Amino acid sequence: MISVTINLDTSRFDRMMSDFPAAMARARRQALKWIGEHVASDTSRAFKNTSLRPAPWAPRKSGGKHPLLIKHPTSGLWRSFGYHLKGTDTVVVFTDKEYAEYHQFGTKKMPARPFFPFDGSGRPTPRITRKIKADIDAAYGAELRKLGR
Repeated sequence: MISVTINLDTSRFDRMMSDFPAAMARARRQALKWIGEHVASDTSRAFKNTSLRPAPWAPRKSGGKHPLLIKHPTSGLWRSFGYHLKGTDTVVVFTDKEYAEYHQFGTKKMPARPFFPFDGSGRPTPRITRKIKADIDAAYGAELRKLGR
C-alpha cells in the first residue's frame, strides 16, 4: 500500500480570522468618519456650489443674496456643519443653528432652500451615494488588505 499525507498549516488563517472582528470594527468606524466628513463638507459647499444642492433654491423676494446662509463672517449656516459618531454604526451630521430647519424645509412664508445632500424623501443624492459607497469600500478594503499580510 502507498499513501500521501498532507498537513495543512492553518495558523496564519486562524490568526487572520481571530483578528477579523476587530478589523471590521475599525473599518466600520473609519467608514463612518469618512462619510460624516463628506456629508458635512458637501453640505457646507452646497451654499456656494449649486450643483451640490438636492434641489434648486427659490430666489429671495428682494433678489439679493442669502446673508444669513452665506455671507455672515463668523456664524453663517454654511460654516456650522460638523459630525460625530454615535454608537458603533451611526454618524450624525449636524448644525447648531436653530434656523437651519427653516431653510432646509421652508415655512409658510419662506420656500425651502435645502442644503443637506438628501432629497425630500430622505434618499441621498447620487453624488453623496457614490461617496458613501467609495468610503465603505476604501475602509473595508484597507482593513482586509492588512489582514492578508
